[in-house]
Amino acid sequence: MFSTQRFTAKELAIAYASQQQKSYTPAQFLTAVEQLEAEFTRLLKAPRRSDSTPSRTMAFER
Repeated sequence: MFSTQRFTAKELAIAYASQQQKSYTPAQFLTAVEQLEAEFTRLLKAPRRSDSTPSRTMAFER
């Protein structure tokens, strides 16, 4: 399983936004990164659940 603990929310947000197939203007890209950073911050700070409990976190598309 991939661990996100060694990355900051901003690094994860930039990596995720830059891999999207959308054509962002620079302003739209920054807005998307800010929104994603907030979401990753929330996810990284969320208490960990046990493996038997289903997770309701973001599902990333490939």
